[in-house]
Amino acid sequence: MRKYTNKLQLILENFLKSNFKNKIKIILKALGLRFVLYHFLFLILSFFFKNKSFFMRGLIFDLQKKLTNYVAIENKHKEKFLLFTNDNIISKEVFVREEFDLPKLQKTLNFLKTKKHIENLYDVGSNLGVICIPAVNRGLVKKAYAVEAEPRNFELLKTNVVLNKLESKITLFNYALSDKDGAIVEMELAADNSGDHRIVNDTQFNYRGEENRKTLKLKSIKFDSLFNNINSERDLIWIDTQGYEPKILNGAHKLIESKAPIVVEFWPYGLKRNNMWNEMLKILEKFDYFVDLSSKNIKVEKISHKSLTDLAGGWQKEEKNKHSLFTDLILLRE
Repeated sequence: MRKYTNKLQLILENFLKSNFKNKIKIILKALGLRFVLYHFLFLILSFFFKNKSFFMRGLIFDLQKKLTNYVAIENKHKEKFLLFTNDNIISKEVFVREEFDLPKLQKTLNFLKTKKHIENLYDVGSNLGVICIPAVNRGLVKKAYAVEAEPRNFELLKTNVVLNKLESKITLFNYALSDKDGAIVEMELAADNSGDHRIVNDTQFNYRGEENRKTLKLKSIKFDSLFNNINSERDLIWIDTQGYEPKILNGAHKLIESKAPIVVEFWPYGLKRNNMWNEMLKILEKFDYFVDLSSKNIKVEKISHKSLTDLAGGWQKEEKNKHSLFTDLILLRE
């Protein structure tokens, strides 16, 4: 069962487990003094820009929001990224911890390598390149095809590919994938999370302030129209599109028939809000197996009425003011 923990209990437990520096950070935040102190400490902390302390790097990232719209970083793998300073999730994670979600890709490739030789990554919803750039740079795959719909994200994606001199190995596409070619789709823009821009469809509810978001009109294209030569042994498709995955897969019949492995985000809130929960379950029935990447150990589940019922039923009801519960699934066909 995927469920929420008691918030107050979790805060207390995390506080007690924290080291001295983190305890100071938590106390200052609670007292409302962090903003003032951050400005006072900026010149001192900036001296430690290359410090490996997550605490220090988090402070430095937060301080720069008032100074600039972008910040650059080079990690220990010599990968360079230009990031948004107003992005509290992906950009901050890359700045502080030097990567985002890459362990999921590594776990997937390790699982697949016994039966397949993955050479190409199709990164749908590629954001700023935080998956495809390290994947290619570190030799996890030979080539990547990165699809990003949101214009500002796409500009930074292009910039980051150039900064890492990977133009010959990463091909970029500024498209909104869907189930039709040439349709007009609407994207909601998140103010503080570059990875949470969402194409919306038949919206059912707003629990997280989505009604206040600005929107953008985009023209769609099907996956099968963009890519029509997928190889089941060499290609891995990676789709993270905030609850719009069923629409994309409904425009990817050739992809599904190719039997190439597909990783999709499985986010109940996004799916239900887009009225695509049942559609997602129908799409899963087109595959033979799935692997839940949130599980500590790899476990291959044969797709059946029972396994899908267990997957669909293992979620606590979404609640306002709490983080969303989600996982990622590897979808496989024999």
